[in-house]
Amino acid sequence: MGIVKVTYMVKKLIHLLFGFFIVIISVENSLSQPHSSTSKIPDFAFPVAVQFSAVPSGHGWKGDVPLTVNLEKKTIDNIINHGFTVLSIGNWTSKDQTPEDRSLLSYAQSKGMKVNYITGGLEIFKRDRAPSISVYSPFYAKEVKRRVDSALNPLAGIKRIFSVFPYQDEPFHAGPESFDYSLYARSEFAKRFGYSMPDSLTAVKDDPKKWLDFLNFQSGTFADGWLQEYKIIKEYNPKVKVVLTHDSHSAFGGGVNSDSKIAMDDVFHWGGNFADIFIYDIYPYTMFDYRYGEPGKIPKPRISQMHYTISQLRNLTTTFHKELAFWVGTYNAAWFRRFMGPERQSQYWAERELAYTAIAQGANFLITGIKIPSDSLHWDDFGKSLNVIQKAGPGLLIAPKVKAKACFLFPRTQYLQLQEEYFNVGLTFELFQRAFGEMDIIHEDQVNNDSLNGYKVLVLADEKLLPKNVAEHISAFVKNGGIVISDCVPQMDAYKKPMDIMSKLFGVGHSGTDRIERYGQWVPFTTLPPKMGHAPEVERKETAKTDTLVGRAFGKKFNFQIISPRPSDVINADVLLKTKSGSPSVMFNQFGKGKSYLLGFCIQDSYFGTWKYDDISGRQQLRTLLTDIFNNAGIFSHIYSSNPDIEASLRATSKEGYLFIISHENSNPQTKVTIRDLKFPVRRIVDIETGKAINFERKEKSIELRINAPLGTTRLLRITP
Repeated sequence: MGIVKVTYMVKKLIHLLFGFFIVIISVENSLSQPHSSTSKIPDFAFPVAVQFSAVPSGHGWKGDVPLTVNLEKKTIDNIINHGFTVLSIGNWTSKDQTPEDRSLLSYAQSKGMKVNYITGGLEIFKRDRAPSISVYSPFYAKEVKRRVDSALNPLAGIKRIFSVFPYQDEPFHAGPESFDYSLYARSEFAKRFGYSMPDSLTAVKDDPKKWLDFLNFQSGTFADGWLQEYKIIKEYNPKVKVVLTHDSHSAFGGGVNSDSKIAMDDVFHWGGNFADIFIYDIYPYTMFDYRYGEPGKIPKPRISQMHYTISQLRNLTTTFHKELAFWVGTYNAAWFRRFMGPERQSQYWAERELAYTAIAQGANFLITGIKIPSDSLHWDDFGKSLNVIQKAGPGLLIAPKVKAKACFLFPRTQYLQLQEEYFNVGLTFELFQRAFGEMDIIHEDQVNNDSLNGYKVLVLADEKLLPKNVAEHISAFVKNGGIVISDCVPQMDAYKKPMDIMSKLFGVGHSGTDRIERYGQWVPFTTLPPKMGHAPEVERKETAKTDTLVGRAFGKKFNFQIISPRPSDVINADVLLKTKSGSPSVMFNQFGKGKSYLLGFCIQDSYFGTWKYDDISGRQQLRTLLTDIFNNAGIFSHIYSSNPDIEASLRATSKEGYLFIISHENSNPQTKVTIRDLKFPVRRIVDIETGKAINFERKEKSIELRINAPLGTTRLLRITP
């Protein structure tokens, strides 16, 4: 074990022990009450940042009179009383967002607030043009150091600096115009790959190996630049936390014919050794979430793309031992004035829902984007919810999201080679998470051994292509006792050559891979006419093939419509269910000590169809089918909510746990939550907001509790031995 890893583990152990001590002596005392204007924020408070701006209710500046020192102080007190602990300042240039008055900063810090500083990008390269100085040039680091010294100079007068945003916002390659063709880049490419760098993407479009090499190299130039910048910033101030904001789609599978024209960037492939905190933006149901085609017009379930993307970022931060964070969109014209309206305003709980979803999924830092909510209901509800988070105490910060027993594979090589969006598959991810209760994401780059990082189940969706070594590791994983569930059989290797490794795993010959092709991203403006962004020049209709899945399996009767059937030539697999047309729709294969399950239809298309056609029965049967497959495999999750529209998520250590209940879009406010396999025996569950004990029923291997969570509500419960 390396020295760095040992040091990290020792520090983590000390942090855990300190956290447990603080929890014992303080949770039931000083942290049982929200911050008051006369109290000081404790150092271990949950970091939630906001820009200084007008408040819609309570004491403070309303934006209608000139600011005075007294108004500034009252506004800061109001902000603190709403559960905020960090003041964000920096290069968003409006004066009310960037307080230059040192007395304001001094007062905020005297109340215990920390400071977040946004400088903007110091790394020279941009999304849409070639870098003026190559990251492989000896002059690059010198220029970055000059920029860092200048940009971070104002930090000298800030005593309680918490974090800095020194990178460009939401970086990605907008297209080939951002590629580095300099002599320095060409030299580095030749050193890595052993041949001359191509002059363009067009030059290698018919050579899969060179295409892959070229895209991987050009994508990696960003990470190679950030590594240098991070080192320079840490030399300037080793204590400040360096933050990078990732975008909400282009680097998560949505970079095809979108803001990014081509698929090439993804957060895990870039790595995580150039920041301390990774934060990302997403705009579920407050703006739009970048689904392709018709699913963008009917964005249900509306939380799917957030769950899909934050799970990717959680995989990154967990793997590289970094912190996860989230921008919470606020109801304010500074952020999304073109999307504001009566419906958005009526969803006064939107900030609460987003914040709790992010924290439940592992985020340990929130920042508003942008400004304080301008509506008093939004502001006060948000404040109430944040004070519950603060009331949870420091134990929440050291309790990671419980690792799921099942993981979902992100296929980078397919994404680059086929240039097909891999973003609408968030629908499939959401359905599996609802059917099983929990779901993580594993990146293709991580499948470098037969253990799959200790997961019990691997889920594949819409995967046509896998590198041969990845397929071999998956095959060995199943032979050794693992479980694979898929709706598609990868039958090509990394260079698009035929491959039968996965076909043998599923016990089939040729297998269909069709799905509906979707283009453009629906932008639901409210103050402007809505439109389809990034639409193709020639309109393309979304054509769908359908069939009906019928029969009995797992002791239940099924009869529902499937979309995009994927027929397979069955060789060794057992056919558990067929369609009306006689095509195998659910297949099972015992493979070594493990099991494989193949679904003969596209899940994302079929699941979306249940929302499009308001097919409640079909949606329930589809979820039941997946749940039954997990049960048949003998794998049961740590957490499960019987109501799919009410999220139940766990964060826990070996000493205590935190159960998040988040009502997303349910008509039925009731759910039964099942918890199992925690690292401690459950003796007590308390609602942190009310302090009241929650009744639960003890089963043989689990506990069950019934929860009431009407639309727009959240609950945070503490679980203790």
